[in-house]
Amino acid sequence: MDSYPRVLVGTDGSPDARAAVQLAATVAARSGVPLVIIHVDDDRDEDASGLLLAEAEHAATATGVAVVEVWALDGKAPDVLLNLANEQPDQLVVVGSAGLSKASSRLVGSTSNRLTHHSLADVLFAKAPAPAAWNFVALTTDGSATSRHAVRHGLRIALALEATPRLVTAARSEEDGAEVLAAAAAELGLDDIDREVLVDPHPASAVANASWKYELVVIGNRGMSGPGRLLGSVANKITHELRTNLLLVNTTRS
Repeated sequence: MDSYPRVLVGTDGSPDARAAVQLAATVAARSGVPLVIIHVDDDRDEDASGLLLAEAEHAATATGVAVVEVWALDGKAPDVLLNLANEQPDQLVVVGSAGLSKASSRLVGSTSNRLTHHSLADVLFAKAPAPAAWNFVALTTDGSATSRHAVRHGLRIALALEATPRLVTAARSEEDGAEVLAAAAAELGLDDIDREVLVDPHPASAVANASWKYELVVIGNRGMSGPGRLLGSVANKITHELRTNLLLVNTTRS
């Protein structure tokens, strides 16, 4: 399965950002692709930025990444990271998840929140502390073509993390869910994949409540912009309620 051509990670030195660097480095090392570490500083404090990037680079090279670049950039972090994400949408962008669950950050516009709604690239949101082991990755699907696209991208990450992928859906009954999973598995050529049906008529709360089982949850970004965002799409609710690491796959380019 093809990997992302590059992993780009933003850091500000916070616990979630350190977890993001560790996660990004692990994916880059095991995928054999370059890693770019970015710190955006609107105060132009070159000494502080240099120390922060040196620490991040040291942590990344310890994972075995062959090519690491560090970039100290001026500007506003949400703007800079979003522009970089959209310049090369085939790359994987990794950031800390701080701000996703805070109402104030969603209103003001944190970097993580801005990326959820506007990034053309897939975005991996990391939470501290980083897992001691990557055991299970939840690949969520509702049976749609866009969700299958997200599953394919989630498989890339599960492979890189050496984790067990599990196809997950929420449904009103075990039978309905099993039918959705069987069809999705057949379409994806994943007949032997682990599966889980979350019996719950509310998909967003079902996934959020079951996320403790998984080190990473993968969803598509359908409804993250436009009317779906305002009305409260499933993807939007999961993004802001999840309590584990999240891969948000851009399905608008599928």
